[in-house]
Amino acid sequence: MTKRVSSLLTLMLAAFIMLFLFYLPPIQIADLNSRDLLFQVRGPLDTSSSDIVIVEISSRADDEIPYKYPWPTSVYAKLVENLNRAGAKVIAFDVLFDQPDLYDLRNDSLFADAVREAGNVIFSGRVRQEPERRFLGGMIADQRTPSFPRQMFQQATPWNIGFVDMQTDLDGFIRTYPFQFNYLNEVYYSYALQLLYTLEGGGELMENREDAYFAAGRRVPKTEFNRMLINYYGGYRSFEYVSLESVIDDADFQTTTELEAFEINEFDDPDYGLLYQDILTDKIVLVGTTMPELQDFHPVPFPDRSGENSMAGVEVHAHALQTILDENSLKEVNTLNSLLITFGILILSFIITTKFVGWSGLITALAIGTVWIAASGFLFIYGNLFVPIVPVVIAVIIGYTGSVTHNVIYEEQEKKKIKSMFSSYVSPELVDKMISQEIEYTLGGREDELTVMFTDIENFTSLSESVQPDKLVLLINSYLNTFTEIINEEKGTLDKYIGDAVMAIYGAPVPIDNQASAACRTVLKAEEKWEKSDHKVDGKIIKTRYGINTGRMLVGNMGSKRRFNYTVMGDHVNLAARCETACKIFGVYAVVSEYTKNEASQAGEFLFRRLGKVRVKGRNQPVNLYHLIGFNHSPDHSVQEIITKFETALDLYFSRRFDEALGIFKALKKQEPNYFHVHDDLNPSQFYAEICERLIQHPPESDWTGVIER
Repeated sequence: MTKRVSSLLTLMLAAFIMLFLFYLPPIQIADLNSRDLLFQVRGPLDTSSSDIVIVEISSRADDEIPYKYPWPTSVYAKLVENLNRAGAKVIAFDVLFDQPDLYDLRNDSLFADAVREAGNVIFSGRVRQEPERRFLGGMIADQRTPSFPRQMFQQATPWNIGFVDMQTDLDGFIRTYPFQFNYLNEVYYSYALQLLYTLEGGGELMENREDAYFAAGRRVPKTEFNRMLINYYGGYRSFEYVSLESVIDDADFQTTTELEAFEINEFDDPDYGLLYQDILTDKIVLVGTTMPELQDFHPVPFPDRSGENSMAGVEVHAHALQTILDENSLKEVNTLNSLLITFGILILSFIITTKFVGWSGLITALAIGTVWIAASGFLFIYGNLFVPIVPVVIAVIIGYTGSVTHNVIYEEQEKKKIKSMFSSYVSPELVDKMISQEIEYTLGGREDELTVMFTDIENFTSLSESVQPDKLVLLINSYLNTFTEIINEEKGTLDKYIGDAVMAIYGAPVPIDNQASAACRTVLKAEEKWEKSDHKVDGKIIKTRYGINTGRMLVGNMGSKRRFNYTVMGDHVNLAARCETACKIFGVYAVVSEYTKNEASQAGEFLFRRLGKVRVKGRNQPVNLYHLIGFNHSPDHSVQEIITKFETALDLYFSRRFDEALGIFKALKKQEPNYFHVHDDLNPSQFYAEICERLIQHPPESDWTGVIER
């Protein structure tokens, strides 16, 4: 599976999870609560110039009015009279006068007469939704019970009633406001709209369109549920409040305090009365209850000074009306567009954070979420627009989580690929350690102390000409497979195949103990497993030349941006290759440099013999080369004796005692094929014997050092 397909599948799964979460009630409630926080961030709006005044049926009024609540309607008659004396523009009751007066029915007549004379009074009504009733036969009755003012009150005013029913959100908070209600095929405006209708003098002022409600020329945006969003100007008591007893307390009405103590007259006293303070002049007066026992308080988004998110119902209507009057309506992105925005941010978060790993991805996700939250606040404060916040934040989280999950899954897939790929180069145990990072390694150019081995099949060109291609392919595949297995066993790294040749690295990308010994073991195991087996071509055993060197070299990914290979470079790499070609000089099949010999000899595991000093092409200084003979496990006495004699003769050679050296070399050249893995027609003793003969006939110059030039 490609990374692109894997990303797409992960993104689709993330989108499905987001779709499921988007419609969960807890998520929707959380998003509504985030809107409430925006009100607090914005702060309250100025209502000092508002035309709305609330006359409250308060606990104080209940104490001062010498009647037990519900009061006689004559009290409200006095209220209407005094409000009009003070110059109120319109009076709207958020009180249901659906029951006859409990004290005297004549009070209702007095109230109706006062309303009729004022001409600016609006009553409120509502329709209660009763629980469903089931009858025999499976029928279900949807019962709605109206609570309208008494008929005599409705007939006393030229204005229709305003509905005070309000619908709560999932969490019980009131954030939206209805425009109108349909009951018994008749349309009723909501309380605030009926007030506006009355203020404008009636007429065809209301128009319900698809996307907005036009009320007295003011465009009020609609939600997808045909409601308006209330732009709360503040918490409870953001508007001017006047207690009801203060309005009716004139010279003709005696409060409890006046009956028990002294005269006050809060309404018409010329020094401090409301009548002379212009508090009610040309005001829209809303009359409603604030007595806790009447249970007309509702949860709202904006907290009051004490931190309580509660507000009297009458003030909720006031905020809705003020929103319409100021044309300060709020707007929201509908569900479909919110979902599209959420998916867009999800995709953006996924794509961006996929490109980062670790802390950078987390910081990027936090940045996306923070920017969106800041943008949401900006759009609300300066554009009165609500956009989804919590779903988008969750989308960022899911997008980031999805990208992390995808990266982890893809990384595991890549680890499997790496393991599969590197298993062809290094041992599975080392691959596991590389993947699990139990050991440190660096992919990229670095200088390190490593060991390199080069191999080459003797006379491969002539061999390939005499063998059928298909047979040659099978032979080479078997040969390379054998070598690769042995390299892996010794924790080496297969660098490359160069035709029939093999190049291997020891100590990278994973460090190993005594890398020189590992390379030497590879040579001896390969000779044992391949060259001494029955693999023959035209009756001849396939023989391989080996060259090994240890030193500091550059290791890492070498090549172009589009194509590169993990390999080594440097002078010591070239020296390893020259060691392999030096096998032809001496007639042996495994040559190591003095650097490899010195390191490998520390364990005493191998048997070497010195071959002499060779100055290879590209190097100014000569290097001592050694013949890797075999393992030093109880070596044959004759072998050790030959090695000693050979190295003695070599010392005589360097001392210019060519006659003595020649005698030893001649004696040894016939014994070498019996004890060492050497060429049929050439061996080190024979090589030096021939040189000694030439030097005896043609003595060297005084500056002769005995170095073999290659």
